[in-house]
Amino acid sequence: MENSKKIKFTDFFDTVKIMGQNLSYVDLDRVDMSHGHLGDAEFSFVNSKVLHPDEQLPFVTPPFFTTFFSVGFVLDAYGKIIVDKLPFNIKPGMLFVNKPGELQQLTWDVINESYGLIFTENFISKYAGISIYKTFPFLLFERQIPLKTSEVFQQELKTIVLLIVDELLNDSPMKNQICANLLTRFLLKIKQEYWEGYTIHNPETKHPDIVTDFFQNLEFHYDQLLKGKVHRTLYIKDYAEMQQLHENYLSSILKEKTGKTGGQLIAEKTLSAAKILIEDPRLSLKEIAYMLGFSYLSYFSIFFKKHTGLSPINYRKKSLQL
Repeated sequence: MENSKKIKFTDFFDTVKIMGQNLSYVDLDRVDMSHGHLGDAEFSFVNSKVLHPDEQLPFVTPPFFTTFFSVGFVLDAYGKIIVDKLPFNIKPGMLFVNKPGELQQLTWDVINESYGLIFTENFISKYAGISIYKTFPFLLFERQIPLKTSEVFQQELKTIVLLIVDELLNDSPMKNQICANLLTRFLLKIKQEYWEGYTIHNPETKHPDIVTDFFQNLEFHYDQLLKGKVHRTLYIKDYAEMQQLHENYLSSILKEKTGKTGGQLIAEKTLSAAKILIEDPRLSLKEIAYMLGFSYLSYFSIFFKKHTGLSPINYRKKSLQL
């Protein structure tokens, strides 16, 4: 982790595969907490004890980036987590909140009980009608450190997680909606405990952390875009000007800190916004392409299919069938 340029970065799900887990396997005859992973790339539950068997401890994951949010809490485990080169010791009672694009690496020395929830912005927006930017801004703009939780609070969170596990094992047509609402309840508990009264920094305010400032401006702009308050997408040059930086310097910092270029990060956010807009049948695909800065619908279709494997029209048909 000392020199990120020499690291071969790994996606989280590839990391789990390295551990030898089959992400698609669910034993429906066992409705307990013995599953290492339940769910899919949009929303899932992780039981760290099962992912890291005792005989393999201590276990160090490869460094990995994620394209989703993750919330984990430790009831009885020890180890270390490194987030963007900052190390934190893992101890019982700790809560972790991480956002997309952060470089992470986990070391587990002892695991008796530790759980995590993984979700995308699109999942909570689609199935719970929640705007992360509006409802849970702390997920986006704060560099989180592990938080010490009380035993009562731990049990409240575990109760919700148990309900989520049962629902993930239940092949109900309303499974995603129920899980999204349970996830919202889970996050509201955390917000009430630690971030009540949280306010978003003004996007024009200079922030000492260049990467955090970039992500704040990125999230704010796309929130305004989805609300129809702005009508064009921005480029890395625009975000650099907001921070009074040269675009090459901003790009080099983003690449060093996240492993991704500014263009890749903007493209990921554009894709996330595209999914939300496509699922609104009131908007034509041509309108959506224009809103997201594509001169022609064909360009938008090529971009969307490249990243999802589906054309915009097929993605819309699939989403409306769910």
